[in-house]
Amino acid sequence: MRAAAKISNEEYSRIIADIARLEVGSAPSPMEADRILGGVLRPILRVEGFYLQATSTHRDEGIDFVGVRGDPALGSAESLGVVAKFYSRARKVAVEQVRELIGAGLAKGIGRVILVSNCAFTTAARATIEHDLPLSVELKALEDLRSWLELVREAEPDAETEVRVILRELSERFARLIARDPGALAHLEWRDVERTVAEVFDGLGFRVTLTPGSKDGGKDVILECEVAGKQATYYVEIKHWRSSTKVGADAVAKLLKVIVTEKKAGGLFLSTYGFTENALEQLTTIEREKLRFGDQEKIVTLCRTYVKAKSGIWSPPDNLTEVLFDGDAGGR
Repeated sequence: MRAAAKISNEEYSRIIADIARLEVGSAPSPMEADRILGGVLRPILRVEGFYLQATSTHRDEGIDFVGVRGDPALGSAESLGVVAKFYSRARKVAVEQVRELIGAGLAKGIGRVILVSNCAFTTAARATIEHDLPLSVELKALEDLRSWLELVREAEPDAETEVRVILRELSERFARLIARDPGALAHLEWRDVERTVAEVFDGLGFRVTLTPGSKDGGKDVILECEVAGKQATYYVEIKHWRSSTKVGADAVAKLLKVIVTEKKAGGLFLSTYGFTENALEQLTTIEREKLRFGDQEKIVTLCRTYVKAKSGIWSPPDNLTEVLFDGDAGGR
């Protein structure tokens, strides 16, 4: 059987982001972690010609995934088994887990077994697989998964694409950190916050454009979604000043003018340190409907919703504008 084509750069970006979701401290529930791992391993092993399936949770006999290459009917099939060990706190995978893996592989007649963990392996565990064994045993921490992925990807993209991939992965990790510890916002630069907000809205179902760092035309992020069957565009402006400065009336008026002049559906003004007392008092009822406001709490809420969406426990509402307008700091 011919091996499949190598992993595309787009798929590579998705897999790298999924591996990051399995890190200690970020790993979701065991069931969700297994689902994510399946999405990581299937394309990697596909390149080697293996078809990977999750085993039944009731009858897995110590193996979480089984892969087959070749045709069993012709007696030419090869098999492999995968066991996942993910932990919420840092620890080392002991030799006992490796012995269990070997035993499970032998019991099922599997010729190659792989143990994947988000933690490191003890020296004894590593030493175990160096002995002559009746089957092939591989121990892979998350960094090993990344290295394995590099071997089966397409030719590396140009530097610009590579930078975008890295920044997106970083933005996802920032979003998860903010969701867990809102105080992390204070340590981020303004452009990091803009990229993180863009990644969050993308993960929540919007079509997102992050504008350049300068000469952005008065908006930092452009969001598109369907409202009542028609495409609607919203502008998001983000102010994150390390000096803890609040946004005043002039900045609010400037964004409103851009939205009205360019005939957009509306906008969201996010300020990590809030707004001055007079920033909103001159707004009409119509203007308050057109432009909504959010502070640090809104950004944290968006990040937490993003984490839920990535974990599969949140689905976007029929009208995505609910995501924009919930918790409006400017009132309704």
